[in-house]
Parts: sequence; structure tokens; C-alpha cells
Amino acid sequence: MITIILTPLRTEYINYFIDVARHYDTVIIEAPEVDSVKKFLNGEIGIDELLYDIEYFDVEYTKLFYESLRELSSKGITVIPIDPYSLRAMKIRTLIITGKGLVGLDSNDKYIAYIESSIGEIMRNYNTSLLRRDFDELVNYTIKYAKIDAERIKFRSELRARGVVKILQGLRGDVLIHADYYNEIFAKYLSSKLGCKPGVVSLINVVSKKLGVDIPHPPGLRLTLNYTYNNYMDDTEKRELGAKSLLYVILRSRILGRISTLMDYERKIRVDASILRFIYKLNYERAKKVFHDLFTKDVFKVRLRLT
Repeated sequence: MITIILTPLRTEYINYFIDVARHYDTVIIEAPEVDSVKKFLNGEIGIDELLYDIEYFDVEYTKLFYESLRELSSKGITVIPIDPYSLRAMKIRTLIITGKGLVGLDSNDKYIAYIESSIGEIMRNYNTSLLRRDFDELVNYTIKYAKIDAERIKFRSELRARGVVKILQGLRGDVLIHADYYNEIFAKYLSSKLGCKPGVVSLINVVSKKLGVDIPHPPGLRLTLNYTYNNYMDDTEKRELGAKSLLYVILRSRILGRISTLMDYERKIRVDASILRFIYKLNYERAKKVFHDLFTKDVFKVRLRLT
């Protein structure tokens, strides 16, 4: 049995992911297949040595994720990292940092360099607009980011599907394939190469049923998947989702960032779901007003009415 599990890359979902993973013989994770990852999973190096050698977006998440994977590995479950895109992207960034340039790259590497440089430029402009508190500009850059990120997701998923197929040929038993929930199109690419459809599990749906709480998909995910699948969405809807995505990122960071250390993961998920439900009630102008309120008042003095 081959199953793909679409997983939010957040600390509060890791335990739920592990609960599913422990029932499989092999878990293929979305991570670069570098020696330090393999050594860490085998208990040969510590977490600090691993962090020194890989790229990550959130140190708390990364530590908990890899430590949980090492626990799975210690119990006899085979854990295999594979993510060709991130491996190539790391190599490209190293070449740039060391001043060696990008001469001699193949077409795949050149496309990755283009995507990553485009995303970097958008983020620089986004941060400049954030300093100016320019809501309309921020929404525009949020939409631009979603559009280019969709291209990254498609290419990343295609490369990973090719690599996973090669690995699957030598595996026996039940296999669970971990994927970022933004990368759900990976299931389509893998299916086309296998000639059959693996099972697909949304961890958000699993947790939603387990906790008995409605967990809306974030507006940024909806916007990005719109571009990923080339669906039609008019400009008004894009701007609405862009505004909600922008506000959600800020609210999540400010609310959960302040109190998450005092909160268990279940409670954190419930609060996050409340933030999302609040966000989806807003139109563009209301979202804009809340945005400006957040930068002129203390977040706990803004009447959000989350529940």
C-alpha cells in the first residue's frame, strides 16, 4: 500500500503525522537527501550538527520534526529523505554565496535559480512594503508570490515524483509519502508515473475529525492552489484571498507567537482555526482596517471576536 499524506509544516501537526507514520514500514519524507540527515536519523550526529548543514524556515519545527523522525527510525521504520528540488536549490545558493557563479548549470538548475531569484525579489519588495504599512502593495506582492510559488511547487513535485518512483521499485511493505500540503499536485505527478493512484490523506481533515473542529484551509493555500491547477479566478477574488492571506499570516504570528509556548498543540490548532474563521468573514476593506489597527494598537486590544 502506498499512501501520500499532505501535512502542514507546523509543530502542532507533527504528533498527528507521527501517529499515522508509525503504522507503515517505510516513510519517505520531503527533505534533502544529504549525509547529515541520514546520520542524524541513524543517531550518529546531534540536532545542532544537522541544523548547521541544512536549510530550514523554523528552528522549532525543524528540531521537533527530525527528532520525531529519528524516534520512528529507532523503532525499525525505514525513513528515507528525498527532495531533489531543495537539494539543487541549496547547491545553487552555496555557489552564489561562495562567489563561484552559476556557469555550467543544467536546464533544471537554471530554472530553479530563476524561480528562487524571482521569489527572493518579491520577498524583498514585500518587506519594503511592510515597513511602509502599504496594505494594497502587500496584497499585490502576496498574489505575485502565490503565482511564482505555484510554479515552484509544480516543478518541485515533478522532480520529487521522478525520484520517489525510483525508490519505490526497491521497497516492500506499506509506504507513507510525506508531502507539504501546498504540494498536493505531487499526487497527480506520482500517479501518472506509477500508472495507478496511491491513497491520499489530508492531515488537516484527519485532525479536524479527531478534534471535532472545523479547520478551514488557509487563504494563501487556496490562492496558491488556484495557480497550481491553473483554475480561473477573477481579480476581485484573488485580491480578497491575497488580503485575507496577508492578514492571517500577521494575526497567526502575533497571537500564536505570543502564547503558543503556554498552549498544548490541540489548543493551538483550535485557536488557529478560530483565526481562520474570523479571517474568512472579512471583505477587502475590512481586512485593510484590521491590518492598520494591528500596527497602531496592541493585538490584544483589537476586538477580533475570534469565536
